Amino acid sequence: MPYALVQQPDASHRLFYLDMFTENTTRPPVIFLHGFTLDHRMWVANAHFFRDYYRVLLLDAKGHGLSDSPGTGYSRADRVEDLRAYMDALRLDKAHVVGLSMGGSTAIGLALDHQDRLASLTLVDTGAAGFSAGVKIERIDRLVREKGLEAARRKWMDGALVWYKKDKEHIRALMHTMITEHSGAVWLDPQRGRYPRENDLERVHEIKVPTMIFVGELDRIFLPLAEKLHERISGSRLSIFEGVGHMLNLEAPEKFNRELKVFLEGAAGSE
Repeated sequence: MPYALVQQPDASHRLFYLDMFTENTTRPPVIFLHGFTLDHRMWVANAHFFRDYYRVLLLDAKGHGLSDSPGTGYSRADRVEDLRAYMDALRLDKAHVVGLSMGGSTAIGLALDHQDRLASLTLVDTGAAGFSAGVKIERIDRLVREKGLEAARRKWMDGALVWYKKDKEHIRALMHTMITEHSGAVWLDPQRGRYPRENDLERVHEIKVPTMIFVGELDRIFLPLAEKLHERISGSRLSIFEGVGHMLNLEAPEKFNRELKVFLEGAAGSE
C-alpha cells in the first residue's frame, strides 16, 4: 500500500494515499481531502470519474483511515504542514486541492500559507479555522472525557448518519464504516482544545488562486460560512445544491463531478 513518509521537526509519520494515475497528462494532479472521522473512501467514486482526466490523489489525514495515528499533533496547522510535506514527498510543485469540511479547512490553510503550491482551490461544505460549528463538537469532546471514546463515537455517529435513510442507505453504510474504523486519536489528543486559534475569515481575502465553493442547501451549519467565503475571496464561484446536505459529493455525485470538471478546466485555462 502506498505511504508517504512525512518529516516534521520533532517527529515523522506515514500518510496513506491512493494514487490513480492518468497517463499522458501534464496537468497538475487533483488532491482530495476528506472530512473529520472519515477517510479517502468518501472520494473513491468521484475519483473514478476524474482519473480519466487527471492524476487523482486521495489522502488520509493523520489519525484517519490507514494513516499513522500518533498521540498528538492534530491542529489545523499540523494538517497544513502534513499536506505541504506530502506534496514535497511526491515532488508535486502544484496541485488542484479539493476538500470537504475538515479537508476544506486544511485546503484554506494551504492557500493562506503556501499559495504558490495551489493550481486551484475547491471547498465543499467547508469548515474554516475560527468558524464555530456550534456546541456539538464541544459536547462530543466532553463526552470523550466523561464516558470514553466509544461513547463519544456512538454519539457522533448518531448525528452524522441521521439524514441518510431509505434511498441514501449506501451513504449511511459507507459513513458508518469510516467512522467505526476511525482511530479516535484526534479526540484523545491531550492538546485538543489548547492549540493556538486562527481566524481564516480575517485573511481569506488574500487568496488569489481560482476558487470554487460548493455547499448543500440543507447544510444549515456550513451554508452561511460558504456565503461569507464567497463574499471575501475575490473571483470565487459559489454553487448551492438544492435538496443536498453536508456530504455533497456523495449525495449528488453526477452534478458535483460535472461542475468540478468544468471549474478545473477553467482554472487550467487561467494559468
